[in-house]
Amino acid sequence: MKFLIQLIAILIAAALLEIFLPWWSIAIGAAIGGYFFRSNMNFLTGFLAIALLWLVKAMWLETQSTSSLTESIASILMVKSKTVLFLVTALLGGLVGGFAALTTSLIKKS
Repeated sequence: MKFLIQLIAILIAAALLEIFLPWWSIAIGAAIGGYFFRSNMNFLTGFLAIALLWLVKAMWLETQSTSSLTESIASILMVKSKTVLFLVTALLGGLVGGFAALTTSLIKKS
C-alpha cells in the first residue's frame, strides 16, 4: 500500500512541477516522494512513476500532434519505430526519477 501511495505522490508532484519548470523538475518530484515516503523500494517507485508519466505524456503528445515529429526524431536517433522511441524516453525519465528518489531516501537515512 505504501508503494502505491508513494508512486501516486511522485506522479502527481512530478506532473505538476513539469508544467511550470524544465524537464529536470521530475527529479525534484521524485526526490520529494523519496524523502517523505521512504520505503524499501524507493528506486523502483521513482523509476516506475516517472517512466509511466513520460510514456503517457509522449503517447498523448503523439496523438494530439498532426505532424510526424515523432517519426522524424526516431529517424534522427536511428531508432526503428515510434514504440522504441517511447520506451527509450520512458527509460531515461525512469532512471532520473529512480536515482532521485533513492538519493533522497539515503540522505534521510544517514
